[in-house]
Amino acid sequence: ERGQTLHVTYPKKMSSALPILQSQSIRTQLLALNDSIRAAQNEAEREKVISDHISSVEDNPLFQVNPDFPGGSEWFNVAEPLGYDKQLRGKIVVLDFFTYCCINCVHVLPTLARIEASHPDTGGVAVIGVHSAKFQNEKLSESVRNAVGRNAITHPVVNDAGVELWERLGVQCWPTMVVLGPRRGSLLHYVVGEAYLEELVHFVDGAVRYYNKELSLDPIGITQLMPPAGCLRYPGKVCLDQNGTVLHIADTGNSRVVAVDRGTGAICHVYGTGSAGRADGRSSEAQFNAPQGIAQFHSALYVADTENHLIRKIDISSGTVSTIAGTGRQGNDLEGGKQGCAQEMSSPWDIVMGTAPGVDHPTLLYVAMAGTHQLWVHFLEDSAWLKGSRHVAGTSLRFCGSGEEANRNNSYPAKAAFAQPSGLSATSDGVLYVADSESSTIRAVSLANGSVKDMVGGAIDPLNLFAFGDVDGKGRECRLQHPLGVAWCENRKNIYIADSYNHKIKTLDPATKVCSTLAGTGHPGLRDGPFEVAQFSEPGGLCVDAGGNFLFVADTNNHAIRVLDLTLRTVSQLIVTTPLGPVGGVTRRKLGQRAQHHTSSPVPVPKHGSVTILVKFQLPQSCHITEDVPSTWQLVLEGNPSVSCVPGQPSQGSILENAAGASVTITTNFTAEQESHVMIEACVYFCEDSGMCRMHEVELTIPLVVLEEAPPTAVVQYQL
Repeated sequence: ERGQTLHVTYPKKMSSALPILQSQSIRTQLLALNDSIRAAQNEAEREKVISDHISSVEDNPLFQVNPDFPGGSEWFNVAEPLGYDKQLRGKIVVLDFFTYCCINCVHVLPTLARIEASHPDTGGVAVIGVHSAKFQNEKLSESVRNAVGRNAITHPVVNDAGVELWERLGVQCWPTMVVLGPRRGSLLHYVVGEAYLEELVHFVDGAVRYYNKELSLDPIGITQLMPPAGCLRYPGKVCLDQNGTVLHIADTGNSRVVAVDRGTGAICHVYGTGSAGRADGRSSEAQFNAPQGIAQFHSALYVADTENHLIRKIDISSGTVSTIAGTGRQGNDLEGGKQGCAQEMSSPWDIVMGTAPGVDHPTLLYVAMAGTHQLWVHFLEDSAWLKGSRHVAGTSLRFCGSGEEANRNNSYPAKAAFAQPSGLSATSDGVLYVADSESSTIRAVSLANGSVKDMVGGAIDPLNLFAFGDVDGKGRECRLQHPLGVAWCENRKNIYIADSYNHKIKTLDPATKVCSTLAGTGHPGLRDGPFEVAQFSEPGGLCVDAGGNFLFVADTNNHAIRVLDLTLRTVSQLIVTTPLGPVGGVTRRKLGQRAQHHTSSPVPVPKHGSVTILVKFQLPQSCHITEDVPSTWQLVLEGNPSVSCVPGQPSQGSILENAAGASVTITTNFTAEQESHVMIEACVYFCEDSGMCRMHEVELTIPLVVLEEAPPTAVVQYQL
């Protein structure tokens, strides 16, 4: 059962007064239920197991709990704090105890989404995330808010910063899912780790049928967080091309990879539609799901497609995307050895080009396999390997790490252990540096034999994953907090570290093992200027240019790319912008799953000439455009050579509201004798007078029909 334990010292009481999940008899009964559900031979047998169990615990006083949420806690994705005496009365409640740093907690989210889809809050089930922080930084509500947005969590989340509900119930491990009944909030079931997620789904399905008409179908007031304005959304990693002129960005929150001009920030190309999914093909058709690590070699860009559990390849010359490893489903294989898409993977988080022992050129990718707490390799060509072995191109296998989540260094690669490795950087003399996030350490791996050594951070006890902080120093005197990125600088012979939860960039001298702060105050923020006053917010990845003069940082929670001038010791922001003019497939905005796709009435146009179209967005009654968050639109002319932009006329911009309502005006040239179309992508933020705000995304297609004497202007109405 993959998970991580938070050790809580409970008061010495009689066993009957212990938190409910500390009762050995209750734990044994609930854990055995998972095995009984799994062992059921058919649906009827499984149904009986579940209904018999609920009948035995519903009125049992030993299973009665006090599930009220801590007062004063901040909530997300919901209009007001939830309570069992109000919105949750008559609901089956699934509590997900999680901490957002934890990869195992991330692995649980698709299962919770399945439960939400099958049983929404208006269907009698409420899924609620109870954030119970491991790291100090995770206790901040703004940090939790960003985690909710970054992980696309749509159910309500409460920030239990003091782990009050955790302690009251006796939870011990992340992730833990607790199911409470609709009558009096009695404990029905709980699941620890990832091993019994299917059984959790079956149990909730069975509980819904058991309680049936008792369940409340009233909504609980779910809302959604406003997405950030701008081109990027939670960028995770960055890498420079081999010429040093193009910066590739893993635009993780938009599920795409963006190439920008290093100097101007202008987007050169976008790979992926911007909607999470899994698809190979042209850059305008391909889909990723929260990509992280990226590495370029010649004309190929390799991508760790993290939540698809894949390694992808982008052919830069043709713009096509293909899959080179992974099945697309999370796996538990700790050894590997299979070919290409037959090899299952688990949350690859970073990748770097590498050279095998005895080979004089790069032949493989090193992969930080965060989901199994290991380092893997993927062979790009037939190559020699450790202990005189050889492997053919397309093979993926374990390099080092037993799969145990720990901070264990060892001369034997299979006996070493990592804790969610999240950042990699290789040197020319055969060392791979690893940002091991959950142990808050930087580790060094010999590429000649796979031996693993500590550099800075962590504790002597390999099972102590709580030795974190913010202390400059040498070796284990140093304290980091969940570092996610490392970058080796050949010129300066040092390592740059994205000390993510300390909101700092640090340097490490591998010769002396001395680590010190380079930039950042230690407080989250977005501030340029000298290193001493600059601020970051959970930077996740970084890369250094060939000259060792500039450091590029994916400043994740600021949705920004920051540039550190290592000579002048200043920080600035690289403003990423979309090009003006017709918008092709490489610059399509991300549309959410709830986006509307609408076709308007046809607009008459002349055979040759220009037409101006006024698009009016009709808001619901008593609503107005939100002032704090910009509503935006852009014109899409992909694959439509008969339509072009008029020079000097905007092809994107803000949706403004005046006395006539909310509208945009577009002007295009038309050169054809047959029908065509234009498309507008719009994202509108509007609020009711009551203060409730919403977001509406639409892909609006406007058919164009040829008319000899077409009027110069036309009006299109769209009702939100």
